[in-house]
Amino acid sequence: MPCARMPRTTMDTETVILDAASALLEAQGPEGLTTRAVCEAAGIKSPTLYHHFGDKDGLERALIRHGLADFMRRKQRAPASADPLDQLRDGWDVAVEFALKRPALHALLSHHVLARPEVLADSYALMHARVQRLVDMGRFRAPVDAAALAVWAASQGVVSLLHRGVSRKEVVAVSGLLFDAVVEKLSQR
Repeated sequence: MPCARMPRTTMDTETVILDAASALLEAQGPEGLTTRAVCEAAGIKSPTLYHHFGDKDGLERALIRHGLADFMRRKQRAPASADPLDQLRDGWDVAVEFALKRPALHALLSHHVLARPEVLADSYALMHARVQRLVDMGRFRAPVDAAALAVWAASQGVVSLLHRGVSRKEVVAVSGLLFDAVVEKLSQR
């Protein structure tokens, strides 16, 4: 007796659509992220996409939320070390790795952050807390807010290189150099 196909739940349908949209975005860039292409890749009709996301902008916002949730899960994982400097480095590396592995999503996210900087508030807060611990321990000598902004600006600068056509290998190399330089400067009196 053949198994009856179970109807998709709303969450399953949204996941299928987001997975298809994400794959299209990474394969073809923002130009390939059309509602028609997403519907075709997800095996749905356009009313289904519009029902779940409203329009293309809603789909993009959902892609960003979905990508950010994945990013934050990775960033919040407890690092092997209890050392806040190792935790800061791990968070930096996760941010750079995310941009390297999902450059089109990162570019879309960067574009949306210009209009809504609060989108990255959780990520900034996590990094700020790690910097606060380093300041409290006396390992960073700079004021906490200035130190956190320096780390944030430097990490954003590294990933911006990727969008300027710098090779992955060079981005990784610069990332390590810049992290070490920022830490050294923040550690000085």
